Amino acid sequence: MRSYIGLGLGLLMLSCGPISERKQPPPNLQELAQSDLDLSGEQLANGYCAACHLKPEPSVLDKKTWETKVLPDMRKRMGLYLEEDFGTALPQDEGVPDGIYSKTPLISRENWAKLLAYYLENAPENPLHQADRQTPKNGIPGFELEIPNFPFVRSSLTTMLEIHPQTGHLWLGHRFRSLFVLDSKNNFQQLDSIPTFVGPVGIKWGNDDSFQLLSMGLMDPANDSLGVLSSFSKPGQTWIANSIQENLMRPVHVEYSDWNGDGVEDHLISHFGNHVGKLSLYLSSSGGFEEVILKKDPGARRSIAVDFDKDGDMDILALMTQAKEAIVLFENQGTGKFREETLLAFQPAFGSSDFRYLDMTGDGHLDLVLVNGDNADQSQILKNYHGVRIFENDGSGAFKETWFYPMHGASGLEVGDFDQEGMSDLIAISFFPDKNQKPKQDLIYFRQVSKGKFEPFVVANAPDFHWLTISQGDLDLDGDMDILVGTFAFDQLYKAPTSRWCPFVVLRNKLK
Repeated sequence: MRSYIGLGLGLLMLSCGPISERKQPPPNLQELAQSDLDLSGEQLANGYCAACHLKPEPSVLDKKTWETKVLPDMRKRMGLYLEEDFGTALPQDEGVPDGIYSKTPLISRENWAKLLAYYLENAPENPLHQADRQTPKNGIPGFELEIPNFPFVRSSLTTMLEIHPQTGHLWLGHRFRSLFVLDSKNNFQQLDSIPTFVGPVGIKWGNDDSFQLLSMGLMDPANDSLGVLSSFSKPGQTWIANSIQENLMRPVHVEYSDWNGDGVEDHLISHFGNHVGKLSLYLSSSGGFEEVILKKDPGARRSIAVDFDKDGDMDILALMTQAKEAIVLFENQGTGKFREETLLAFQPAFGSSDFRYLDMTGDGHLDLVLVNGDNADQSQILKNYHGVRIFENDGSGAFKETWFYPMHGASGLEVGDFDQEGMSDLIAISFFPDKNQKPKQDLIYFRQVSKGKFEPFVVANAPDFHWLTISQGDLDLDGDMDILVGTFAFDQLYKAPTSRWCPFVVLRNKLK
């Protein structure tokens, strides 16, 4: 009989202290499967969960959600099927690629029973309530709500909103293969309609009329590779599209910079994917662009190009979501090599959705701002840890949470000194709000009134829309930043629209 002394010591360490304090990596699933140690349910949870991601505590979900949704899926991923699974669809029947669900059991029935009991005995009966916080005030100071009036019927399924910095025109992406250009100074009259690939999600304008457009492909969870990064030009009366990168796995964001220092702009694409995905850097070369896969995991959500270590070349900050949630630094080592370091890690139900990197406190150090509220997977319940967070930089590149405001389903974020008082303010939207909250809290503006202190506001007489996108820009070119919030009407996804087009609202900055 094998003793697995090293494995036993590893599991004991896993049961003592947070992941940041561990001195050795956790055992992998294969090592755990071969162990004959007599471990408790908590030790098994520490080992099995930490082998793939940060361990979630039982309190993050209620007992029913653990028992009926999350734990059965975890068990199947480890290749253990029980009598209760007979008659249910297998992963391969639902299009899940090989390698996601193990084909051989990696945990015994006895150990699974102990792990299951640990979660069910320690989980709360109901989801935990939000912490006490300042109730938002009605009416956002300095902003005026505008709902444009479009006198025709069209599906309100907005996937992108961007304001052209020179013209102020609004470029609007629509789920159904369209990009609209609207005149922001003339009641948003349509100036152009450009056929695109499915689901435009990102745009970068050139110095002329050309632009690059990132199209997501299928928005619904899928493992297809239908996303495209394209260049558009208009040599005559018709827009011409040429593909730059094809076969992208549900891409949701593209970042541009010169990472290899050759004077040519490279691009970094977040392939969100579903069961599979990746974060891919495309470096310029004599033959076009060469792909460097920085991380081969699903859930890449957004990246930021920044010289993090101040050594003269561009590094990368990336938000990884899905199970292995983290903000990750990729430090540029030159010649297409990057050193990976996790700056912040979160448990898999955390729901990271968007982030920014800027100085929130005025101390000269760039901080991390994060919204977490993705609620579309196995645990569709209200979560008390969803919300808006600031992780302050101590000056050495270490980050500590210094501010948190609970917000159910927080999904989108914009940051800026909107009132031009010298401090950054925040505005966040929710894709999965608590519809019973009063006042309605699916859009909250946080005005920074003093260093690190924010006062929350919501829209007075808020319309009953479902928000998907948010962006900022100077619509009227008057020197202050306006906010646009895009709508996504689920009931119009699979049937012909019957109501007038309501693709977005404007929070018009009245500072000037």
